[in-house]
Amino acid sequence: MRLRKSLFKLFSKRVTPDELIFFNSQLSLMMEIGISLTTALRAAAGQTKNAAFQEIILTMLHDLEEGGQFSDAMSRYPEIFDSVYVNMVKAGETGGFLRKTLDGIIVMQEKRQAFISQLRSTLAYPVVLCVMSLAVVIFVLVGIVPRFAVLFSGKESILPFTTVFLMAASASMRTYWWGYLGGAAALCTISYAYLKSHRGQAFIDRVLVTTPLIETLTNKIYTCQLLRTLGHLLESGVTLVNALTVTQRTFRNRYYSEFVEQLRRHVEQGGQFSLLFSRNPHILESVKQMIATGEEVGDLSRVMLRLAVFYDSELDRQLKMVGSMIGPVALVFLGGVVAMIVSSVILPVFRIASTVQ
Repeated sequence: MRLRKSLFKLFSKRVTPDELIFFNSQLSLMMEIGISLTTALRAAAGQTKNAAFQEIILTMLHDLEEGGQFSDAMSRYPEIFDSVYVNMVKAGETGGFLRKTLDGIIVMQEKRQAFISQLRSTLAYPVVLCVMSLAVVIFVLVGIVPRFAVLFSGKESILPFTTVFLMAASASMRTYWWGYLGGAAALCTISYAYLKSHRGQAFIDRVLVTTPLIETLTNKIYTCQLLRTLGHLLESGVTLVNALTVTQRTFRNRYYSEFVEQLRRHVEQGGQFSLLFSRNPHILESVKQMIATGEEVGDLSRVMLRLAVFYDSELDRQLKMVGSMIGPVALVFLGGVVAMIVSSVILPVFRIASTVQ
């Protein structure tokens, strides 16, 4: 037990999502051709290049050989195998369709990784442009403006306000650079501490679901997560109440976590899932109607998974649209910053020259 706990602490955070997808794919493929789970785990451990993950697989294999359940062995490593993963595997073991459950887990993981990659590619361009803008501003203030300070000295009355401001900012930055560095470090530290606090997390959660332009995208992301997780859990044979309990733990956003908890209590008391689900103002009306239909015909899991696919296409389309809009906006912003700085430095030169003449 001590060995298992030490392995968990040392190695759990080093297993990447791609390694998990490969691990699940190996197990599913080998079980499909008739190989037992223990043999499949031993083969997967031998093909895993990550020594840390290999040790964990071998430890789980040892648990199975001693008569334990695969889901129980995985539950000892919650940082690698989350509650959704464990509950789906447990349901697959109980119902005798573990391979099908693993296929569902693979789909969930691949969709999650595809979305993360799409989000990163959407945000990468504007982030790079913002960093470049900041670097250009600092370079001009520290390296360019001081060269014109001698020329502009004593002529502040004929200089534009932006030029006077740049000269003051340049002198301040060169004199008190240590203060700016310290202030930036302090601001980053305080902001990080605040965002990690209970109040900061509440602020972020509220911004994500209520801020115009942002809320449309984030609510679709959370709704897609809700539908896909519930759909796969229900398809794996997990009861709706238990599926809602597991799904509730997957949400970091407290508004959606509370919403799922309300759904769970409502269903547990004998209420209809679709009735309370339809009261969420952020979910499309067509989705609410389809959920009501799925519950009425007793095929809620299939409807949820089909809706998750629909939301996937919507999210992909919206992220591409946001990416196409952010690029030009960021370029205009960068061009405006550069134009303002150049005009503040070059135009006064011509003004001074004309005054001299």
